[in-house]
Amino acid sequence: MRVAALGSGSRGNSLLVEAGNTRLLVDAGLSGRQIQRRLAALEIEPESVAAIIVTHEHRDHTSGVGVAARRWGWPLYMSRRTATACRSLLSGEEEVRIFEREATFRIGGVEVHAFLTSHDAADPLAVTLTDSESGLKVGVATDLGRPTGPVLNALRACHFLVLEANHDDLLLRDGPYPWSVKERIGGSRGHLSNRMAAELAAELHHPELGGVLLAHMSEECNDGPLALRTVAEALSGMDYRGLIDVATQERPTPLYDVAALRSRVMDGEQLHLFAGGSGRA
Repeated sequence: MRVAALGSGSRGNSLLVEAGNTRLLVDAGLSGRQIQRRLAALEIEPESVAAIIVTHEHRDHTSGVGVAARRWGWPLYMSRRTATACRSLLSGEEEVRIFEREATFRIGGVEVHAFLTSHDAADPLAVTLTDSESGLKVGVATDLGRPTGPVLNALRACHFLVLEANHDDLLLRDGPYPWSVKERIGGSRGHLSNRMAAELAAELHHPELGGVLLAHMSEECNDGPLALRTVAEALSGMDYRGLIDVATQERPTPLYDVAALRSRVMDGEQLHLFAGGSGRA
């Protein structure tokens, strides 16, 4: 099982997950041209992607869904409320497959579990994706103001986590946004801070967790090394030996090999905790 962020941040988010012969995107907040270019950088043909799972309707997660679905024939999996909220992006030619919140369904060799988060969207969801052959599990939780009990339960026992680390509390406080925007970002239906991401990562730590990818980072109110350090410090107390990296807006991450990361952690190998670590494939 392999995972890569095509891009992540306030200007566009899309994540690639590969299990066996099945490739999926979680969200498509980049243009069709950028999606194609970033897949090409990973040596992946768009025609090999099976579907897009749409977590919510905000444009940084959906701006490319209609174009991509029409261009490559990718089915769009989304909840009914999200589909309604995305109507302006769709022409009616796309194949839209509706699922209910708290649903579990299969796309090729991947079992998808969608669950509700706390965010200011019509029907905001996070997902876990499990490789039906290996049992490896990836959790994807961005755009959540608070890690609720159901979110914690759904994300337990993941072998790789993609977690939001949107802002630093002090940088947000002193940042350029109006106070009303700062309240929204830092509120219970906004975005996770580095501190809360660190607490969530520590809560979800277990001996088979091989990697944590920090995502949806604010360009104005965060800093990659600061976010990495904050989460690494929290996990160091858990004797975490896996990889921690950060997804950026400008370019895709490498493909992370989840099985390799898990194996190295279980074998007691100390991986690099920061970007550029040895857990990439």
